[in-house]
Amino acid sequence: MASYRFCRPDDLPLLVRALEDCWRVHFPAEPEPTVERFRREMKELDVWPSSCMVALGGAGGREPIAVLIGTRRPAEVLVLRVGVRPDYLRQGHASHLLTSLSQKLAVLGPERLVAEVPRGMAAAEALLGAVGYEREAVSTDWTLAGEALAAAAGEPVPGEAVAPATVADLAAAGALEIPPGVAWERQRSTLLQRADRLAALAVAGAERIEAWLVYEPETAAGAPIDVWATGCAAPERSEPLLALLLRALAARTGRPLRLPRLGAGELPEGLPAALGFTPGAEYTRWAARARPL
Repeated sequence: MASYRFCRPDDLPLLVRALEDCWRVHFPAEPEPTVERFRREMKELDVWPSSCMVALGGAGGREPIAVLIGTRRPAEVLVLRVGVRPDYLRQGHASHLLTSLSQKLAVLGPERLVAEVPRGMAAAEALLGAVGYEREAVSTDWTLAGEALAAAAGEPVPGEAVAPATVADLAAAGALEIPPGVAWERQRSTLLQRADRLAALAVAGAERIEAWLVYEPETAAGAPIDVWATGCAAPERSEPLLALLLRALAARTGRPLRLPRLGAGELPEGLPAALGFTPGAEYTRWAARARPL
């Protein structure tokens, strides 16, 4: 008989063990869970132990057999990970965890729950649909590489037009405005909480920052540089100014660029393709309202 419980800050070692046994076993290419990595996600992604759950069973009823990792921001909770130990699959543990979180949030709030799932992950989609989540939006990874990268980087960019900046600079200038509904890692809170490992480029006017982008300069060897956010003060100028910034970043780094989990409306329609970016993996955002018992 399994037991289920929400976690406390002192449960981090238990959560890390549960992630290894119940979640990473299904995704062996993912980094090994550690307490340090978990604490970083608490800081950057607003993972809250009180929004996390473990199911215990097995020998002595003390072995993690299922885990749910949840975040918490004022408007919504993201279900970041759900996993079940392989020998306990299809026994209802994952749906029980999701239902328990929904019941808790119906009382304490926020009432909106979301999950971001790689498109085509049938088991996860079936699980979410079974507990009341509905498809809400699709985001896409776009990558600029090879000949298209060389072409974009080779176009001349006036040196004085683009200047380096920081996330703090953009926030202080009131420029760091992010549209609603973007992926969790592209939200303003994430950018601010990751500011120490992000950088920015900006087009500055006489009185304001006209356009900007935020990127992660230190990625794994051989991996593309991730561009996490863009913005433009004047919508009618967004296409030329954001194209200028993306070309400048390509020229300065000489490395492939990626727009991870880019949603509709974050860039002018057609701009990624016009610059030579190609679409890759897609993700579906699922959403639900918390429901009481």
